[in-house]
Amino acid sequence: MSAQLPERPGPVWTRFSADPRVHGDVRASDADRDVAAEAINAAFSDGRLDSIEHSERLSGVLASKRLGELVPLLSDIVVATRVAPAPAVKARKVQDGALRSWLGLAALFNVIWLSTWLFAGVTPYYYWPIWPMIGTAIPALITWIGAGAAGRRAAEDPEAARARRERDRDRDWHRDRRELHG
Repeated sequence: MSAQLPERPGPVWTRFSADPRVHGDVRASDADRDVAAEAINAAFSDGRLDSIEHSERLSGVLASKRLGELVPLLSDIVVATRVAPAPAVKARKVQDGALRSWLGLAALFNVIWLSTWLFAGVTPYYYWPIWPMIGTAIPALITWIGAGAAGRRAAEDPEAARARRERDRDRDWHRDRRELHG
């Protein structure tokens, strides 16, 4: 049995300068060809390619000029990885969890209030569960709003995110400069 070669972190397609499956017309760099050669060598060491296929594919990698030329050489040996859920989906799960937690606590407070009323045998004169419900609603609401904003930020266009970070950095720099110089 052959020893397992250590893999670089991340799926093969993300290690290219641009995803060859999407940006096939982009010219391949030496680093891109190295990534493809690593994947082919790993497949050969795993026994998924014989020596003839290995040498043919390596020749194809070295001769490639565009990223799209690498796709047919790698598509049957690179295992597609599970796509991580979108940030908006993660944010929605956090929001749903916050809402479910608050609803559970609100139900608990009301069950306690109702059971004390029923077993005491008196007419309820004060609806006290409103106060712990408000108290637990505040952090749940903050979590709900924060998760929604984080999901929107994560889902925004990478170029827009970079521009926003630069704008924020410039604003902070100018503010700090004004504070220093009075």
